[in-house]
Amino acid sequence: MANGKKLLRLSGILIVLAGVLGFHMEALSMVGTPQGEGNKRPDLIMIDTIAAQEKLELPAVVFLHDTHTKAVAEQGKDCTACHQKDKDAMSYKFNRLEDGKPEQLKEIYHNGCISCHAADAKAGKKTGPQVGECRSCHVADPELTADRASAGMENILHYRHWDSKLIAKDAGQDTNCGACHHQYNKLSNKLEYVKGQEENCGVCHTATPEGDVKLTTTEAYHGQCVSCHLEMKAAKAEKTGPVDCAGCHGEMKVEDIKEDNAAVLKKLGGDLPRLPRNQPDAVLLTAPVDEKTAVKATMASVAFNHKAHENYTDSCSSCHHETMNKSCSSCHTVRGSKEGDFVTLDQAMHKADSTRTCVGCHAVKQKDPNCAGCHELMPKNVIQSEETCVACHNGPTSTSSQPVKMEASAKADIAKALIMKRPTSPQLIAESDIPEFVTINVIENEYKASKLPHRKIIMSMIDKMKDDSMANTFHSTPLTVCGSCHHNSPASKTPPSCASCHGSTSKTQDGRPALKAAYHGQCMTCHDAMNLEKPASTDCTACHAKK
Repeated sequence: MANGKKLLRLSGILIVLAGVLGFHMEALSMVGTPQGEGNKRPDLIMIDTIAAQEKLELPAVVFLHDTHTKAVAEQGKDCTACHQKDKDAMSYKFNRLEDGKPEQLKEIYHNGCISCHAADAKAGKKTGPQVGECRSCHVADPELTADRASAGMENILHYRHWDSKLIAKDAGQDTNCGACHHQYNKLSNKLEYVKGQEENCGVCHTATPEGDVKLTTTEAYHGQCVSCHLEMKAAKAEKTGPVDCAGCHGEMKVEDIKEDNAAVLKKLGGDLPRLPRNQPDAVLLTAPVDEKTAVKATMASVAFNHKAHENYTDSCSSCHHETMNKSCSSCHTVRGSKEGDFVTLDQAMHKADSTRTCVGCHAVKQKDPNCAGCHELMPKNVIQSEETCVACHNGPTSTSSQPVKMEASAKADIAKALIMKRPTSPQLIAESDIPEFVTINVIENEYKASKLPHRKIIMSMIDKMKDDSMANTFHSTPLTVCGSCHHNSPASKTPPSCASCHGSTSKTQDGRPALKAAYHGQCMTCHDAMNLEKPASTDCTACHAKK
């Protein structure tokens, strides 16, 4: 009998921990997003922490965090029912502060989970699996799956935190940044706030922390955010943040947060106040001056409007993806370095298929219906003309023998001056020089000639650019806008006709579509990209009246 009980107890221990190893925050990385009435949940955690030490004997445990949180709350308990506290904060590991050996972890989970279930069952309450019901937790092919929504700290949500009157201000400061941002002081062995050196949490807290950093990214975020939200809730604050998984990672709740963010932004008039971090208004981007990475060819510096871009991006990490306290060229050198994943400086700024580069981010903007009509058909990742480069690279030139060396304040002054010189409206030739109509009679044997309102189209496009500073900057020559349709001909007030390059035959020649295909491809693609309802791209008679 004693041996039987021992075997039963051992089987119970092996059950829950093969997977039940952790209210560990790494498990929370698998939290999912509810999808209608489906089986995807935002609070689903696969408890498999023990797998980091040894092979699991049973499948990982499917644990529903929000379901258990609700059950604990109904019993008048809080997070400490499952999580311990040290002198600084609550541990997000289950019933422990630090991980132990596999056998210790199995004991912690099985004793903690099964004893709670047994107590509830004894009290006549609905509860979870009991001793011996191993496969109720360790399910090889669970019906429920996790699918979580991202819970990023975009600019507007960040503003709602640093503008909050509920978060205590830093000692002697008008800001409350120290409530979240800190650095480790090796001399005092303490975390401390350093004004002006605030970083994204992920800079130090990575998936595999190194050195003095103890918490993973997920542990740090949840430990910081959830703990603060719980304190606010306990203090009965009028407005506080989510304390359950679905509150941040559930699709519907994420939409609620977005609505709140939009309401705050609308109240502010559409523009957020600048972060109180003493960031520059303008920066002169120059080539690296280190001898090992010096530029061999001439490269003119770039005036970067930092102040304007703060409102164009979702967060600082959109550009500063590693750290905000180093320049781009510190990691992304001319030749590439290990620190920058061997992404060169040129690639970091110009790679068209990355939203973290200047060109890639601008390419996303070009998908706006006001822009897409022209840009949809233009070749991607191809320099259109010398003017394209000069729109940005128009500052002092840096070479390998004479790199740009000057004080930061002098660079900032040059950058500001260059930005002030940028056009505030799109450049265009005189309106009278733009033909009012262009007659297209390619298929006049079937339809009447199409009378294209050429000038009206051009002026409509120019009107859409007026308040767009990026469009004004890059449409910097009077003939730039003409290049969208007259794409492979010299810039001229009187460009050659389409038939000069596109033959009248029905076959493609040298990669060029025939004339009829060229017209339809250009016009119909433009109408679709700009979401034009009239004339619809499929309405032939709107352009070609029947004979």
